Amino acid sequence: MNLWEERATYVTKVEKVREYKVTEQGAYRVKVKYLLHKGVGAERLQLRLFTIDVGGYTPLERHAHEHEVFVLRGRVLVRGGDKEVVASPRDVMFIPSYEEHQFRNVGDEPVEFLCTKETGGIPEISKKGD
Repeated sequence: MNLWEERATYVTKVEKVREYKVTEQGAYRVKVKYLLHKGVGAERLQLRLFTIDVGGYTPLERHAHEHEVFVLRGRVLVRGGDKEVVASPRDVMFIPSYEEHQFRNVGDEPVEFLCTKETGGIPEISKKGD
């Protein structure tokens, strides 16, 4: 059996994917959905949908993996290194490895953004856990 026979296309509705509260220290009013991950066949990258409620923010953190981000909704203050920028829908951003960063909702509606990262170090989530 070759690689193509072992893997299959995966399609689901975002609404069917389980949402988790982000409980890391320094996070406030943040939720995440793991849309694509190893459990559904994504071997290299993970695609996540973050929601930051009004007044919420992610932890200020740095780590080995980079992020690619696409803003879907709301206004988010992005702190990256020594820069701060407000991003809005259809803005894209790249956060390099080991750069200190944080996302903060500065608008009057929830912020939603898609964020990719390498698959390593993610929670184990199976297809059945969606």
